[in-house]
Amino acid sequence: MNLVTGSATVAYYGLYIYHPIGGYPHVVLPPSTIESNVFAAGPHYWSARFVCQTYGGHPSLSMSLQLCSRGVSVKASWELSVIDPRCRSLLPTKLYGTPPLYFEESVNMSWDLDYVFLSDQCFWYVDGDSGRLVLLITVTVFPDDDDPETTTIGKQIDDVPPSDMLDQFGEIFETREGADVTFSVDGELFPAHKIVLAMRSRVFKAQLYGEMKESVAGAAQPIEISAMTADTFRALLRYIYTDASPASSIVDQQDEEEDGSHGNTTKVWELLTAADRYSVERLKLICERILCKRIDVDNVADTLGLADRHHCGTLKDACIDFMTTSSRMDQSAAQQGLEWMKINHGH
Repeated sequence: MNLVTGSATVAYYGLYIYHPIGGYPHVVLPPSTIESNVFAAGPHYWSARFVCQTYGGHPSLSMSLQLCSRGVSVKASWELSVIDPRCRSLLPTKLYGTPPLYFEESVNMSWDLDYVFLSDQCFWYVDGDSGRLVLLITVTVFPDDDDPETTTIGKQIDDVPPSDMLDQFGEIFETREGADVTFSVDGELFPAHKIVLAMRSRVFKAQLYGEMKESVAGAAQPIEISAMTADTFRALLRYIYTDASPASSIVDQQDEEEDGSHGNTTKVWELLTAADRYSVERLKLICERILCKRIDVDNVADTLGLADRHHCGTLKDACIDFMTTSSRMDQSAAQQGLEWMKINHGH
């Protein structure tokens, strides 16, 4: 693939360095609009415009890039860098950039730039004598191999693959590579990563880094987890690492087929209890939704009691609705349930 590039510089004047008390110094750009000269990238001509303005006391910065050549559609990308006004050396890494996009002369494409980021990155590149900042805009033109009739202006050329971050966390969960804490649950050891647990659970964060840190075992000793099965803790960790639905980790497929749509409800309750214990709220709500579908005449009273104990509002409301509306409820059992609700919930 033969690529051609072209570039132009734009210079801001009147910048100054602000030194807030107790804060980091940064560059302040005055409100202004500046344009580059028209420049060539391959057979095509371009111009760039930068607009700095203030809304409600907050500065904003935007850049637009215009294709000046008429009657063409051009596939190109751009990069923005900053130049040292004294030695003319480029910043080692670019400030901004885009993947290949389609441009047309009639379409003015613009981007909002991060004012704070640019201010921080350009701090050392402002000429103290003149208050000048020099930016370099570089355009790279790509050969157009696509059918122009099916091309959308401004559409990214290369499809972005779906994120594989959760898959990578799942691999870390399975391999335990780099684990720095170990839990002992029902006689089984579970290596894990403190930072991952702390990000996903405020209880783990307090236990591993905060006010509860002194009460747990040292790094070399496993942390004992009581009143929980190893399978439940494994399912909890899997969700923390991967956001995986608990249906695949706590409900055995064979049990579900044999037991209708209910599967192993006890396992769901155990996982909900663990999610409540470690404040993993989304997992707790997922378990509630599963249990709402499994309410029946035989378990509604027990389910209501457990829902109340673990502060499961959604599940509790579902139990109350079932007891007051289901035609399958025995009249005396329904009345006893309503009396229990009045005593315990004020309904």
